Amino acid sequence: MSVESNVDISSSTDYAHRMNEKMLSSLGMNAGEIKIYRSLFKMRESSPAQLAKSVGIRRTTAYSVVHGLVQKGFVVENPSKRPRTFTIAQLTDIDAVLKEDKKRLAAKEKVLKQFASELSRATAEDSYPVPQIRFIGEDKMEKYLGNEPWSKTTHALDSTWWGFQDHTYVENFPHVIDRFWKKHPNKISLKLLSNQVVSETEKKLKWRHPRRQIKYWNKATNFLSSTWIVGDYVVMVNTRRHPFYLVEIHDATLANDMREVFKNLWPLV
Repeated sequence: MSVESNVDISSSTDYAHRMNEKMLSSLGMNAGEIKIYRSLFKMRESSPAQLAKSVGIRRTTAYSVVHGLVQKGFVVENPSKRPRTFTIAQLTDIDAVLKEDKKRLAAKEKVLKQFASELSRATAEDSYPVPQIRFIGEDKMEKYLGNEPWSKTTHALDSTWWGFQDHTYVENFPHVIDRFWKKHPNKISLKLLSNQVVSETEKKLKWRHPRRQIKYWNKATNFLSSTWIVGDYVVMVNTRRHPFYLVEIHDATLANDMREVFKNLWPLV
């Protein structure tokens, strides 16, 4: 045996030793598959009978386990040999498995999003058949905004605050906005359409709260009030002129339909 061969075998043995159960388990292997895989890695190529002997199990069991590793992409079967043998998958084989896994993951993500949308619609249809409406005047408005009840239902849906805003809300209540984002730093995203007016206050808020996203329509757009879709609520706010006021509509069906509108509008702006 050449020196080069000795180095290869030694390296293989060392590598097999480093492949601890935690690493292989994180790749989706169970205890039986881990034993077979590590044994096969040392032998490089083996039949089910040899694998069974090396780990002390029945040949039929060894064949079943190694066949499972083939399906997962970690082992390659050599059917041309008699008896058939198995080898460790090479880098190109693993790359192919990764590509397939990415395709399956993307397909699963698409189905899950459709499922979430259907679930949201079903929830909306079953909840709050009679809307609950509340009017908040200017004298109580700031306190109500500070204790807003909307975020809880937002988490149950898509964790996004949708709608449009009149820029005067930012000018009048920047401290309320700061207080909200300190309370919800990583839980909610905000996506609002707004007038083209970009004040210094808005610029500072954007820098302080990156999850607060604002898109601006053309200069002809002139929102005179703000409308938010937050979970099961639709909230309308007037801050353009005194007296300020807020109208809250608690209606999951209306909120669902308006949320769908803004979700589809957002990429187009």
